[in-house]
Amino acid sequence: MPEHTPAPTPARSLYGFFMYLFSKTILAIYCIWTIIPDSYLHYLKIYYYPQKYWSIAVPIQCLVGLTMFAFLVYPSSNLMLTTKIDSLSSIHDSFSQVGRRRVENRSTTNHSCICINETKCMKHTYLASAKELKENTVPKLEDLDIRFVCKKLYMYK
Repeated sequence: MPEHTPAPTPARSLYGFFMYLFSKTILAIYCIWTIIPDSYLHYLKIYYYPQKYWSIAVPIQCLVGLTMFAFLVYPSSNLMLTTKIDSLSSIHDSFSQVGRRRVENRSTTNHSCICINETKCMKHTYLASAKELKENTVPKLEDLDIRFVCKKLYMYK
């Protein structure tokens, strides 16, 4: 059974090639219909085609629809899916990680040096105290407790 990959297969590459040719052909026909005067089309015995008005009206209507969707429909659907301001889900949910500090194993750290000159490398000669490590390392990403946020924002004790 073949593996499902996004890599191009012979059938997929043929579909892509013909879709490319088809879209270029449709674009050329559209440009010819839009730009060439009616007298040239009548000379070529082409009488049945839409009015030139539609060559401008359809793209503008598509852009108006896209704009309505982008500025009205999409934001309003997101607002309908948002929880209310007094809901507990806006503070805490099943993915929250409040106060879950993990103790990391120090043996998993990378001991390789990236210095250009290893003789001047300070990695092997400098030892930091626990206080320096605590002050100078970035803590793991976690959610803040709502009590801590209110205390910092509103200066509650």
